[in-house]
Amino acid sequence: MQANIIRKNDIPQTSQERCKYIIVELLFKKNRINILNLQDEIFVSEFTLKHDLKALDKMVSKYNSLKLVKNGNYISLDGKEEDKRLLYRQMLASETQGNFVDINKIDELFPDINLIRVKDELEKIMNEHDFSIRKESFPMLIIHVGVAIKRMMYANYIDIKRKEAIRQTLEYKIADEFFNRISTFVQIEVNENEVELFAGLLLGRRAKEFVDTDVYAAQAEELTDMIIEGILKQYDIDFTEDSFFQNGLNIHIQNLLERIMNGTTVSNVYLKEIKKSYPLIFEMSIFVGRIIENKLNVQIQEDELGYLAIHIGAAYDRLNTKRYYHAILIHPNGKTLTDICYKKISERFNDRLVIDEVTDYFEERLIERLNPDLIITTVHMTTTLDIPIINISMFANNNDEFKISKAIKELDTRRNRALFYKSVKELISDECYFYNLECDTYEDVINVMCDKLYSVKRVEKDFKKYTFEREKMAYTSFNYGFAIPHPLDYATIKSTIGIAILKKPIKWGDYLVKYVILLAIRDDEKNLLKVFFDWFGDVSDNALFMANIKEARNAEQFINLIMGKDI
Repeated sequence: MQANIIRKNDIPQTSQERCKYIIVELLFKKNRINILNLQDEIFVSEFTLKHDLKALDKMVSKYNSLKLVKNGNYISLDGKEEDKRLLYRQMLASETQGNFVDINKIDELFPDINLIRVKDELEKIMNEHDFSIRKESFPMLIIHVGVAIKRMMYANYIDIKRKEAIRQTLEYKIADEFFNRISTFVQIEVNENEVELFAGLLLGRRAKEFVDTDVYAAQAEELTDMIIEGILKQYDIDFTEDSFFQNGLNIHIQNLLERIMNGTTVSNVYLKEIKKSYPLIFEMSIFVGRIIENKLNVQIQEDELGYLAIHIGAAYDRLNTKRYYHAILIHPNGKTLTDICYKKISERFNDRLVIDEVTDYFEERLIERLNPDLIITTVHMTTTLDIPIINISMFANNNDEFKISKAIKELDTRRNRALFYKSVKELISDECYFYNLECDTYEDVINVMCDKLYSVKRVEKDFKKYTFEREKMAYTSFNYGFAIPHPLDYATIKSTIGIAILKKPIKWGDYLVKYVILLAIRDDEKNLLKVFFDWFGDVSDNALFMANIKEARNAEQFINLIMGKDI
């Protein structure tokens, strides 16, 4: 079998998947690709491939120096190494699906690198030098390391030098030792520029002392400070201690300023996924975009907002690591096997799950005393207690890990539903509930709903104006048939959630919308935004909720639906 033949299950099926496949081939396997061979490899026609290459050319050309070059029957990717790494990092960020704190998930993104061993080596060197960074920043640092190593394995190195003084820092010494050690088990050559770049990442905001002054550096630093201060004031979310976020955002803004100056834009193939899966994070990126627009008197494209959302999402995960759940493990199979199982589960779910007790048998008094969120057992059992039970094998295999992951997600959904009900149920009332509302445009919907809020004295006079201004920045519609209009500026007298079930779907941006949720939240109750968007992130892909929502004729029925009750 030829080396370039790929397995049937690995054949990219969509244009987006084929674009990603070609990028990976050009970055890590071949300097250039024969187009005719490529057609055979991925089983597409010449016409289809030409369409994909056109889309790919449009995407990569937005990354400052990157360009897809066609020479005869061959294509190659030209441009600066830092832009190639940026492209790949952003592809990887989307594949973590918002889980920016899962080292095992990050490791899976690099199948040809033992990234866990690389991580262990870095932690060992840091301990030897009594050096530490915020543990929440560590996963994103590992993504940087993985991309750098993978590029270096194919002899692609950064070509940017820093000031000589960086070599006198502890961070440089750690970076130098790190690359020298991993070069003993990873096929890379230690490169001075790569060592300096990694030292800069460890230095965080201090890295600017060792970089030659850039025309955009001062502006970017000022904007970074304004953004962090603005997010704290607008959303009560504090990133002031996250130097990793500050440094990464600063660098990203410098690149953004350069793109604005050169009149270039970026294409974000993951924008719809970001908007759909992480509405609160995208909402914050809209707010950040407005800060930049107001400061520079420019317009920020929606694709750019998606990339800002990746930085914000990673920082938000570090700041808001989801709560731990408590479990009991029932494993009557001997100490050796029990220890293996316990260790495997603990290491795999160390950011979400704590096993409070390991026992050989089920005892209801013990369960009642510990009051766990979850029972994990290798023996089949039932109980009258309202606690989820997960049956696993004695070795905790991949299927068992999937069961536990699913149970944790269900616990998240239950918690978000209860918190939403407790915090938000009083905000939904019949006087601001519209069933079978008949409108022809999204402007009509906003006008009708806002006018009702005015009539019951829930909002201030500029509320409608601010709501339309928010729509101009990016439509608040989603591909599940929802729209969530709201103002960026708080202009609310009494926090209210307006609901409209439309008689017929209407065009709202890129989507047909059937359900509208209008948010009017007071400045001193901004925490409700997080509660709402966490809940919405859970229900937006809930098929049962989506099937039943059209039957909720009033506020009481809508609340019952939220709590999973029959309506």
